[in-house]
Amino acid sequence: MGRFAMGGGAPTADALRRALGALWIADALVKVILPFDRPGEQSYEQIMTAESAPAALQRFFAWETHVFVSHPFLWWLPAAAELAVGIWLVLWPGSRRALAVSAGWALLVWAVGEALGGLASGGSLLADYPGAALLYAAAAVVLFPRTTPRDAAAPPAEAGLAGPWSRTVWLALWIGAAFFSAMPQTGTNSMPFMLAINRSEAPGPLHALDSAELRWLTVGNTNLLGFAVAGACLAIGFLVFLGWLPRLMLSISILLALASWFAMENLGGIVTGSSTDVGTGPVWVLLAVAFWPAARVSAGGAGDPALTAGRESPAAGTGTTARSGERP
Repeated sequence: MGRFAMGGGAPTADALRRALGALWIADALVKVILPFDRPGEQSYEQIMTAESAPAALQRFFAWETHVFVSHPFLWWLPAAAELAVGIWLVLWPGSRRALAVSAGWALLVWAVGEALGGLASGGSLLADYPGAALLYAAAAVVLFPRTTPRDAAAPPAEAGLAGPWSRTVWLALWIGAAFFSAMPQTGTNSMPFMLAINRSEAPGPLHALDSAELRWLTVGNTNLLGFAVAGACLAIGFLVFLGWLPRLMLSISILLALASWFAMENLGGIVTGSSTDVGTGPVWVLLAVAFWPAARVSAGGAGDPALTAGRESPAAGTGTTARSGERP
């Protein structure tokens, strides 16, 4: 795999960790502020989650749905946890404990709150794949700081504990996106079903957009769109993994994520009150920025400008590299 160099790697990593914390805070606010009939909306969402759960876990999710429907105040508990995690990351972005708690909570939400992202009933990159919580966990993993600084500058994702192996996380996510996007879109987590639900709840302009998209999909274009998206996902995953055309592929991934977030997910559902988070779009963008290279490094010859700048930096001259301090 090729190597990338990014100036100011540690500050950029801290900024991305703070951005992850801000997304957790936004998710908490979505749960407690929007809309006015939050218990009713969330009861519906919980029922849909139970229906989309794997068959072996449907009994558990049905019980969980009953508990949350019977005790609406329980919706505040996840919001409080996410608010705490978000503030922790914003104030102490270099804290390894904060990143570990963020990843652990995200996986718990993905498994217990999102029924494994609803993937048992289908999915697509355009239909909230793989669930925002799993992307939060992936972001925490690739941004997890090292105990000792890296010698060479690198994108924030590769400057962390996982190093170049962080690209494996990226590749796995996009292979999964390709697989689910190419599958027949017939389940309750499919593109047409999601658009039908969004259309019934969206305000005027988004309602018209959803209706137009749904009409286009229901005349035989669903599979065509799924195959096209799957091909794009494979290209994005493998080319970034191999270090080929990374800026182009990362730019395409950002555009694809934002287009899906706006046009298919109705801004993650936050304008309709049917969502418990801000959706997958923002965290896809965060992940792309985490892998963004500032300069391509060749074989690493002595005359290479990027390497020379790294060696002649103040930190390199003193034998140390600046990094964010470990916080509680």
